[in-house]
Amino acid sequence: MELYLPIAGVEIMAWQLVLLGLTVGVIGGFFGVGGAFMVTPALNVFGFPMAYAIGTDMAHIAGKSIVATMKHRKLGNVDLKLGLIMVVFTAIGIELGATLIMYLEKIGRVGPIVRITYMVLLFGLGAYMLQEYFKLNSKSKSQGGEIKDAGVSSLAKKMHSLQLWPMVHLKTSGITVSLWVIGGVAGFTGFLAGFLGVGGGFIRMPSLIYLIGCSTTVAVGTDLFEVMISGAYGAFTYAMKARVELVAAVVMLVGAAVGAQFGTTATKYVKGLIIRLYFSVTMLLAGVSVIFKHVAASYKNDYEPMLMKWVSSTTGLQAKVEIKDWIVLNKAAVKTWIATQSDAMQAAFALERSWNSYSGYLMLGSACALSLIIIVQMVQGIAMERKLAQESKAIGQEV
Repeated sequence: MELYLPIAGVEIMAWQLVLLGLTVGVIGGFFGVGGAFMVTPALNVFGFPMAYAIGTDMAHIAGKSIVATMKHRKLGNVDLKLGLIMVVFTAIGIELGATLIMYLEKIGRVGPIVRITYMVLLFGLGAYMLQEYFKLNSKSKSQGGEIKDAGVSSLAKKMHSLQLWPMVHLKTSGITVSLWVIGGVAGFTGFLAGFLGVGGGFIRMPSLIYLIGCSTTVAVGTDLFEVMISGAYGAFTYAMKARVELVAAVVMLVGAAVGAQFGTTATKYVKGLIIRLYFSVTMLLAGVSVIFKHVAASYKNDYEPMLMKWVSSTTGLQAKVEIKDWIVLNKAAVKTWIATQSDAMQAAFALERSWNSYSGYLMLGSACALSLIIIVQMVQGIAMERKLAQESKAIGQEV
């Protein structure tokens, strides 16, 4: 079934949106992230202009996170007190990050700096968590036991030792920490979220583990609670700018509602250490995807200035934002103009689109593969649980 989405001006198969929602719903429920770093490039591959891809993703994230948060809440993985405190400081950080973005946009340096920051964070977090997994896995083998989670990091212990009034006791997380530590972590991750233009889940989840000292499962659930709030705010902001394709968001949410249940349930059966392993691999793949985006941007710089100059002279538009909106809504005219340009400019246009596609397909393929692995582990966990229950019942009957 093919859907025509009038706001974004895109035609897309309904099953593609359902599949995307399902896979990212699984991953979001499992990791406690919104999945914007996966969904946005995938929607872009399906033909969504980037602004519409971000806005539609925000709307989908808000709905999906509600479902996943409720499930994690039942499992005891959501520290509401911690989440509510962090929301306040996160909002302040997001505004500061957005302010810096406005400045960088004014001087024309926003694109390269944001992409490089993205790569440093994704590769840095991914490499650190992967190194930690191998270190602890090797330790468990040498000791002959099984390490299910990494425990409280040394950095988190130092944060706990800072006796700065007022101190906050977090019953669900089982820790007592200064309000200013929570505020500092929330403000910093919020700043990065506002700077990068994402929900910030992929930054906040590791921060809750390594800086606040939450267990992996509580970090996942609490992060989802914050993603739910930030996603709702982001969806409202983009909707006011007419950049949300509501039909696509609703169709994706159908798949995401199911996927979030699977991903959340899987955390019950998968060790925290394994969750960190999967998360680190996902971060590294996302980093490669951003590299592809960076390459695409280098080709875009070869033709975009001339394209914008042509649009300005043809339409009379002067503001960059208005010119870019016109380009998004007049794809056929842009292609016709490109066809009249030099071979070098046509090649740059084609290569930019190709590298953007590579980035999107990498994240889409990764999301599908990872969600399948998570679902398989969930099914195996449920099967093992039922088997043990049956064996226990049989022993009880014998006795």
